[in-house]
Amino acid sequence: MQVYDKIIVGAGLYGLYAAQKCGAAGQRVLVLEKDAGPFMRATYINQARVHMGYHYPRSYSTAIKSAHYFERFCRDYDFCLLKEFDQVYATSAHFSWTNAREFRDFCAAANIRCDDVAPTKYFNPGQCDGAFLTTEYTYDAQVLKEYFLKELAKLPNVTIAYGHKPEAVERVGSAWRVKAGDIAAEAPFLLNATYAGVNELHAMLGFEPFKIKYELCEIILCTVDDRLKNTGITVMDGPFFSIMPFGQTGYHSLTSVTFTPHVTSYDSVATFECQSRSGGKCRPGDLYNCNECPAKPASAWPMMSQLARKYLKPEYGFQYAGSLFSMKPILKASEIDDSRPTVIRQYTSDPAFVSVLSGKINTVYDLDEVLQYGADHE
Repeated sequence: MQVYDKIIVGAGLYGLYAAQKCGAAGQRVLVLEKDAGPFMRATYINQARVHMGYHYPRSYSTAIKSAHYFERFCRDYDFCLLKEFDQVYATSAHFSWTNAREFRDFCAAANIRCDDVAPTKYFNPGQCDGAFLTTEYTYDAQVLKEYFLKELAKLPNVTIAYGHKPEAVERVGSAWRVKAGDIAAEAPFLLNATYAGVNELHAMLGFEPFKIKYELCEIILCTVDDRLKNTGITVMDGPFFSIMPFGQTGYHSLTSVTFTPHVTSYDSVATFECQSRSGGKCRPGDLYNCNECPAKPASAWPMMSQLARKYLKPEYGFQYAGSLFSMKPILKASEIDDSRPTVIRQYTSDPAFVSVLSGKINTVYDLDEVLQYGADHE
């Protein structure tokens, strides 16, 4: 039986950030990851947007939190960012929750850049009532992954075990005892950083699940014409789209509010019809990697591309290159105001069990307090 100071479940950004921080402080850390490597799900398969807050005009608290951490994230992880492009936000003239004036007022209140630009520069006539140059970047998950692996390799007190999913977790005195394949380990602190799998560990331990819905999402990768190469465009606030550089890869990601989610589950652990066609790889309570699943859906490219071309002028051309799929959990309460809070809940203290749920990369710093003090933080 190996004894550690902290056991972390999940090797996405939140898991590896916690491992690096605690390991650098001299703690013995074990990271358990069910996939064959780190950053194979949501940390990699998303818009790769380093949020400044623009995406949340109806949730001021989310916007302020994003802006607050933006500079710190850019300072700490500048090497993985792509900054040299125009990030354009636009408000749709039709069916939008936010118009141009309201977006300007929101940006002024949040104290974030919002420079007017003529909508006719980018959009077909009558489609958008406002367009704005903003300051927002994109990160490259593969570059960030290599950084964390390099830093963690310097810490002999940190062990990462891939292909290891907790099969049994029990409380033994002031420690959690975890069995995962050939590993048996104990620690007084257990961090659940599994994102879409967050409720799976809760179910195993009998803790109250997060009230979330699950969306099986598609990120489309595109090659783009020269006019779009150094430009990212997001039309909001409603059933619209975004096309922007995908880290440092040379591709653009294409997403849409309507078509990026293919199917939704409201069960406490993700339950989908496609699981019956996964060859036993995926089931409720044990999510497989959607991007590698034989039952992943056909691409929504025809609908997504049609929507984007309805808005964009023809000279901003883009072509299909491929699709990435992942599971996205969203707090059900967020359906009301489009908020995306980072939720960190400590369920027990001796031993400590903490779960984190966040869909934004630059709010990873919210972990600092609970990792250092083990205090309840939400």
